[in-house]
Amino acid sequence: MTEFRDFPFPLNVLLTVLEREEGSANVVAMHYGLFEAPGDSIAAAQERSTALLLSRLPPPPARLLEVGIGLGTTLARLAAMGYAAEGLTPDPVQAAAARNRFGESIGVHVAPLEMFETESRYDAVFFQESAQYIESGTLFRKVRALAAPGARLVVLDEFALAPVEKPDALHRLDHFLEAARREGFRLAEELDVSRQAKPTIDWFLERIPRHRRAIEEGLAVTPEQLDGLLASGGDYRALYESGAYGYRLLRF
Repeated sequence: MTEFRDFPFPLNVLLTVLEREEGSANVVAMHYGLFEAPGDSIAAAQERSTALLLSRLPPPPARLLEVGIGLGTTLARLAAMGYAAEGLTPDPVQAAAARNRFGESIGVHVAPLEMFETESRYDAVFFQESAQYIESGTLFRKVRALAAPGARLVVLDEFALAPVEKPDALHRLDHFLEAARREGFRLAEELDVSRQAKPTIDWFLERIPRHRRAIEEGLAVTPEQLDGLLASGGDYRALYESGAYGYRLLRF
């Protein structure tokens, strides 16, 4: 449990639950899974999500930029597949975790996308649940500056599909796509995987209470914080059930 103590709340809680349920930190990933059957493990569902993303990338040895590396698992996998893969994170804790897992040679840059500068030009730039943290117009302008001619942009993320009146609401999908059009990006594919992604929320809401004592003691998380996390998770599930939130693969 100590591996995730320095991650911010509630990420430290979610990662700890994944580790305790799966029995090894080596299989933990920081993204939704795509479930096809009630008996699917979280590891199998997360692998299905990553496989979907990878299937939309150009073949190796293309030069790739992953924006938002999580724990570095996908970045290391791409390098092993023969890609010239680099990753970007604004969080030095995530960068340190990736280097600790996969070695100092892993190609991680510590900077927000908005401030990232490089001479490299990429054949594909992709976001797995990281586009939601970046203003949409800025995202597309920056990707355009980083992209080689004919490059792909792939986004696998959550979106608001209807107006949601709350300060931390997800990007509206229609606004995101309009920002893409304004910046000269053509949508080549939109795949709705909301039904497969939603069980990830249920998975956590069922399992966080199982590990409550260990979380509170090991992560110094208060009971009030966990109560709030479970309540907000219930609200989040309701947004998916109502159709206000959804999960999409977008390829430009």
